[in-house]
Parts: sequence; structure tokens; C-alpha cells
Amino acid sequence: MNFERKLAWRYFRARRKSLARFTSLAATIGIAAGVASLILAQALARGFSGEMRDKILASTAHVSVFRADGAEISDWQQIKSSLEKSENVESISATTYESAVLAGARATSYAVLTLVPSPKSANLGFQADNRRPKTEDHPIEISLGKELAEKTNLKAGDEAEIVLIENEAAPTTRKVFVKDTFQTGLYEYDATWIYISPDDFSRLKNSANFAPTILSVSVRDIYQADVTAAAIRADLGGDFKVVDWQAANQPLFAALSLERRVAMAIISLIIFVAALNITTTLALLVGERRLDIAVLRTCGAKTRHLIFIFLIEGLLLGLTGIVAGVILGLLGCLLGNYFKVVNLSKEVYSLSHIPFRPNLENVLPVIFIAFLLCLAATAYPAAKASRIKPLENLRRQ
Repeated sequence: MNFERKLAWRYFRARRKSLARFTSLAATIGIAAGVASLILAQALARGFSGEMRDKILASTAHVSVFRADGAEISDWQQIKSSLEKSENVESISATTYESAVLAGARATSYAVLTLVPSPKSANLGFQADNRRPKTEDHPIEISLGKELAEKTNLKAGDEAEIVLIENEAAPTTRKVFVKDTFQTGLYEYDATWIYISPDDFSRLKNSANFAPTILSVSVRDIYQADVTAAAIRADLGGDFKVVDWQAANQPLFAALSLERRVAMAIISLIIFVAALNITTTLALLVGERRLDIAVLRTCGAKTRHLIFIFLIEGLLLGLTGIVAGVILGLLGCLLGNYFKVVNLSKEVYSLSHIPFRPNLENVLPVIFIAFLLCLAATAYPAAKASRIKPLENLRRQ
């Protein structure tokens, strides 16, 4: 292999004729563009999936436990104490979700009441206002999602009304005080959610004691949430339903995974088309080097030697494009994150900005696919070079 490598390297660096030079440049640029595009597409898909996962996990439970009939969990404290003994369970909080209508001075909007998530509220970017209305009774305090506050034109310190619509015949209307606003990063949550304390929720519903409908379980290892959910399900029996975050969001993450696979398949075809230029280049070079091949044959070069020479030359051409593509792709991810080039409509995609998240697990398959396509592109011209008859070519000179 020593002289094959040296000769292939010399041929690779040699000056080519105009047509071979053009096809070589086209092959290198095409492969580089394809590899860079594939890295950018995979990094963007991974960034979108990661952002959605992080925002969802920051705002919702890792595992949700609720009664199969949807009723309140009257013995929730006993169940909470029992579940907290599980190995992967970090904390459990009692919560509920209640449909309501929020009425401000100028606008009205649909909303969902939920209890303040105490373990996570410190990370949600609360903007508090300590003002209090001058009333004798302490009002019911709520926290509004940022988008909901903008829709209803409410801010910290304002008064509003909440209409509970559980009883359509006689809906309950109560005045509330906007304590602060929060932002989860997901538009659907920020545009509908209202956080309220358990005590204020009981006062809002004119109930003596608070009884949740859902137990929100936080786990230490989020990727073992399904195992923890199965253990809880077996412990509580058929009266309860237990759903982990992966099962609850399975359609979303399945769609994102399918999108990544389709993007990889389509862009791989683009790389394959670019790699065909390597076939054209090597075919032209075989024609230019017929005399060299004939001399090598006469000097005792075997078929495998000629095949290796052109295989190595073709792979050097492909690797040049691959290396350039990897550099361009990673540089594009860096610049894309710095300038935040991917901005979306948050009303449609829930996220306003998607970062690029390249990693070694995504880059290595791209390099491997491009390398295989380049290797396949060199097979035919290398085999054609090995079939050249030396005597016929020497006789023509």
C-alpha cells in the first residue's frame, strides 16, 4: 500500500485539465454543502426537540397520577407519603387544572387555573409587584402567564375577575388580585395558565378543604420516568391512571424524530448526487492517465494496486469535501446561535427561538454516510482503470 498511497497523493495534488478540474471542484463543493446542510438540519432538529423537552419538563410533571374517573383525590396525603418512598421519586406536589375565564378591564380570555409549582417557581422568571389594593379583606392572589397578561392588558397590581365555568347554569365569579407574571417559554402555557395557591384556590371555589385531582411527581432520572410510572401504577391499582412525560408527549417527539430521519434521508441523496461528480472526475482522470496505467502494468502493478490508487484519490477528494462541510456546518451552528437566526411564530410553534445543538452523536453519522457515498462513487472508475490493457495504450504512443 505504500507506493499506492504516494502515487494517489501525487495524482491528487497534480494539475488537472480544465474539465476534470471543474468536476473536482463541483464534487468538493457539493459534498461540503451537503454535509454542512445535514449537520445544520440535525442540530436544528435536536435543538427544537431539546427546547421543547426542557420547557415541558420545567412546567409540567415528570409523572402525573390521577383517578381514572377524574374525581378529586381525597386521601392524597397518604398516597403522597407512600409514593415518596420510591427510589427515583424526588418530590410530589398536589395540583389541579380548572377551566376558567379571566376578565380584565379591557379584555377577556380563556384560562386554566393550576396550583403554584413551588419546586420550580424560582426558575420561571417571576416579576413581582408588592402593591396591594386598599381593601380590608385580603384578596385572592394569582400569577398570570406573560402572554395571558398581555392579552387581557393586566399587570402586577391590577384587579380582575375569574369566572369558573364548571357549572354552566350558574358560573361562579370572583374578584382576584394580580400578584405577578411568569414566563415558561412555551406560548401555550404562557397564554392560558394562571398560578394560584391551594388556599386561594379553596377560597375561589368556596371549599373548606383543598383536594387535588392530580399528583405531580418529579423524578431524579427523567429517562427512567416510565419505569417509575409503571411501579406507581402497580402500587395504586386500577382506580388510578399514571402517565409519564414521554407517554404524554409521545406524538410530538415521534413527529420530531420522523422529521430528523426524513431530513437525513433527503440530504443524503443530495450528498450522493454531489458524490457522483467524483465518479465523473475519476473517469476523466482514468482517460488522461492511460499511459501511466499502461506503464504501471508493464512494471508489474497488479489489478488491486490500480484499484487502490484510484480509490485513495477519490476518497481524498471526498474527504476534502467532508472536512470542509463539517467545519462549515459547525461554524454555521455557532453563528446561528450567536445571531439567533431561527426565529419562529410562537403562536404556531410554541417557541420563539430555536438554538442549534450539534453533538458528536449527530456529526459522526453524517461523516460516515458521506464517506460511504464517496467510497461508492469511486468504485466504478477504479474498476475501469484496472481493466485497461497496457499493450494497446503503449502501441498508440
